Amino acid sequence: MGWSFGKKQSYELLTSSVLISILIFVVSFVITDLIWVSTLVTIVGFVALSIGIFPLYLPRMISYVKVNVKGVEYYKITNWYDRLRIVFKPKAFKLSRIKYSDIDDISVITAKQHLNYDINAGSSSGIMITTKESKDIFVDVSWYDTVDNPIFDRAMEFVQDCTN
Repeated sequence: MGWSFGKKQSYELLTSSVLISILIFVVSFVITDLIWVSTLVTIVGFVALSIGIFPLYLPRMISYVKVNVKGVEYYKITNWYDRLRIVFKPKAFKLSRIKYSDIDDISVITAKQHLNYDINAGSSSGIMITTKESKDIFVDVSWYDTVDNPIFDRAMEFVQDCTN
Protein backbone atom coordinates (compact mmCIF):
# COMPACT_ATOMS: atom_id res chain seq x y z
CA MET A 1 0.00 0.00 0.00
CA GLY A 2 1.27 3.47 -0.80
CA TRP A 3 0.48 6.96 0.37
CA SER A 4 0.75 10.15 -1.60
CA PHE A 5 0.36 13.70 -0.35
CA GLY A 6 0.46 17.00 -2.14
CA LYS A 7 0.27 18.01 -5.75
CA LYS A 8 2.40 16.54 -8.54
CA GLN A 9 4.05 18.58 -11.23
CA SER A 10 2.11 19.34 -14.39
CA TYR A 11 1.94 21.82 -17.22
CA GLU A 12 -0.63 23.81 -15.22
CA LEU A 13 1.79 26.66 -14.43
CA LEU A 14 2.98 27.00 -18.01
CA THR A 15 -0.61 26.87 -19.27
CA SER A 16 -1.57 29.54 -16.73
CA SER A 17 1.30 31.74 -17.93
CA VAL A 18 0.13 31.44 -21.53
CA LEU A 19 -3.51 32.17 -20.68
CA ILE A 20 -2.64 35.14 -18.48
CA SER A 21 -0.34 36.44 -21.24
CA ILE A 22 -3.20 36.24 -23.74
CA LEU A 23 -5.37 38.21 -21.32
CA ILE A 24 -2.56 40.77 -20.91
CA PHE A 25 -2.35 41.09 -24.70
CA VAL A 26 -6.10 41.68 -25.06
CA VAL A 27 -6.22 44.25 -22.26
CA SER A 28 -3.12 46.11 -23.46
CA PHE A 29 -4.40 46.10 -27.05
CA VAL A 30 -7.73 47.56 -25.93
CA ILE A 31 -5.88 50.27 -23.98
CA THR A 32 -3.13 51.14 -26.50
CA ASP A 33 -4.59 49.97 -29.85
CA LEU A 34 -1.00 49.16 -30.94
CA ILE A 35 -0.06 45.56 -31.69
CA TRP A 36 3.70 46.03 -31.13
CA VAL A 37 3.16 47.59 -27.68
CA SER A 38 0.70 44.86 -26.73
CA THR A 39 3.11 42.18 -27.94
CA LEU A 40 5.98 43.69 -25.95
CA VAL A 41 3.85 43.95 -22.79
CA THR A 42 2.68 40.35 -23.31
CA ILE A 43 6.23 39.04 -23.68
CA VAL A 44 7.35 40.91 -20.56
CA GLY A 45 4.33 39.55 -18.69
CA PHE A 46 4.98 35.96 -19.81
CA VAL A 47 8.65 36.15 -18.83
CA ALA A 48 7.80 37.73 -15.46
CA LEU A 49 5.25 35.01 -14.71
CA SER A 50 7.21 32.01 -16.01
CA ILE A 51 10.69 32.93 -14.84
CA GLY A 52 9.95 35.15 -11.86
CA ILE A 53 6.64 34.86 -10.07
CA PHE A 54 5.71 31.18 -10.50
CA PRO A 55 9.18 29.80 -9.61
CA LEU A 56 9.31 32.09 -6.56
CA TYR A 57 6.08 30.65 -5.15
CA LEU A 58 6.58 27.15 -6.56
CA PRO A 59 7.27 25.34 -3.25
CA ARG A 60 3.90 26.54 -1.97
CA MET A 61 2.08 25.56 -5.17
CA ILE A 62 3.61 22.20 -6.02
CA SER A 63 4.99 19.71 -3.59
CA TYR A 64 4.55 15.98 -3.51
CA VAL A 65 5.44 13.08 -1.28
CA LYS A 66 4.91 9.45 -2.19
CA VAL A 67 5.45 6.75 0.42
CA ASN A 68 5.54 3.20 -0.92
CA VAL A 69 7.53 -0.02 -0.69
CA LYS A 70 10.52 1.62 -2.41
CA GLY A 71 10.83 4.33 0.25
CA VAL A 72 9.84 7.99 0.41
CA GLU A 73 9.90 9.93 -2.84
CA TYR A 74 9.69 13.72 -2.91
CA TYR A 75 10.62 16.80 -4.92
CA LYS A 76 14.06 18.06 -4.03
CA ILE A 77 14.01 21.68 -5.17
CA THR A 78 17.41 23.11 -4.28
CA ASN A 79 17.96 26.00 -6.67
CA TRP A 80 16.34 28.30 -9.21
CA TYR A 81 17.20 25.99 -12.10
CA ASP A 82 15.14 23.20 -10.48
CA ARG A 83 12.20 25.57 -10.15
CA LEU A 84 12.43 26.59 -13.82
CA ARG A 85 12.62 22.94 -14.89
CA ILE A 86 9.41 22.17 -13.01
CA VAL A 87 7.63 25.08 -14.76
CA PHE A 88 8.90 24.37 -18.29
CA LYS A 89 9.60 20.60 -18.22
CA PRO A 90 7.58 19.16 -15.36
CA LYS A 91 7.71 15.56 -16.57
CA ALA A 92 11.52 15.66 -16.83
CA PHE A 93 11.91 16.54 -13.14
CA LYS A 94 12.46 13.30 -11.24
CA LEU A 95 11.51 12.56 -7.66
CA SER A 96 14.29 12.10 -5.11
CA ARG A 97 14.10 8.90 -3.08
CA ILE A 98 15.08 8.05 0.48
CA LYS A 99 15.22 4.37 1.33
CA TYR A 100 13.61 3.24 4.55
CA SER A 101 16.97 2.04 5.86
CA ASP A 102 18.21 5.67 5.71
CA ILE A 103 15.22 7.12 7.60
CA ASP A 104 15.35 7.65 11.34
CA ASP A 105 11.98 9.40 11.83
CA ILE A 106 8.96 10.62 9.86
CA SER A 107 6.65 13.28 11.27
CA VAL A 108 3.51 14.81 9.85
CA ILE A 109 3.14 18.52 10.59
CA THR A 110 -0.30 20.09 10.28
CA ALA A 111 -1.54 23.55 11.30
CA LYS A 112 1.90 24.65 12.50
CA GLN A 113 4.32 27.18 11.06
CA HIS A 114 7.56 25.56 9.90
CA LEU A 115 10.35 27.41 8.17
CA ASN A 116 12.15 25.59 5.41
CA TYR A 117 15.47 27.38 5.02
CA ASP A 118 16.34 25.50 1.81
CA ILE A 119 13.54 27.23 -0.05
CA ASN A 120 13.04 30.27 2.24
CA ALA A 121 9.35 29.54 2.67
CA GLY A 122 7.01 29.02 5.55
CA SER A 123 4.43 26.28 5.51
CA SER A 124 1.53 25.18 7.63
CA SER A 125 1.65 21.52 6.67
CA GLY A 126 4.18 19.01 5.52
CA ILE A 127 6.20 15.91 6.24
CA MET A 128 9.46 16.09 8.17
CA ILE A 129 11.87 13.26 7.39
CA THR A 130 14.91 12.83 9.61
CA THR A 131 17.68 10.69 8.15
CA LYS A 132 20.16 8.61 10.14
CA GLU A 133 22.76 11.32 9.42
CA SER A 134 20.49 13.73 11.40
CA LYS A 135 19.58 15.63 8.25
CA ASP A 136 16.06 17.08 8.33
CA ILE A 137 14.15 17.13 5.08
CA PHE A 138 10.91 19.08 5.19
CA VAL A 139 8.54 18.51 2.30
CA ASP A 140 5.86 21.15 2.00
CA VAL A 141 2.59 19.57 0.91
CA SER A 142 -0.51 21.24 -0.43
CA TRP A 143 -3.11 19.17 1.28
CA TYR A 144 -6.64 20.20 0.47
CA ASP A 145 -8.97 20.09 3.45
CA THR A 146 -12.24 18.88 2.00
CA VAL A 147 -14.94 16.48 3.12
CA ASP A 148 -13.51 13.81 0.81
CA ASN A 149 -9.91 14.46 1.83
CA PRO A 150 -9.68 15.77 5.42
CA ILE A 151 -6.12 16.78 6.31
CA PHE A 152 -6.06 15.62 9.89
CA ASP A 153 -7.71 12.25 9.21
CA ARG A 154 -5.34 11.43 6.33
CA ALA A 155 -2.33 12.54 8.36
CA MET A 156 -3.35 10.35 11.29
CA GLU A 157 -3.96 7.35 9.01
CA PHE A 158 -0.53 7.89 7.48
CA VAL A 159 1.21 8.02 10.88
CA GLN A 160 -0.67 4.93 12.09
CA ASP A 161 0.24 3.06 8.90
CA CYS A 162 3.92 3.99 9.38
CA THR A 163 3.96 2.68 12.95
CA ASN A 164 2.42 -0.68 12.01
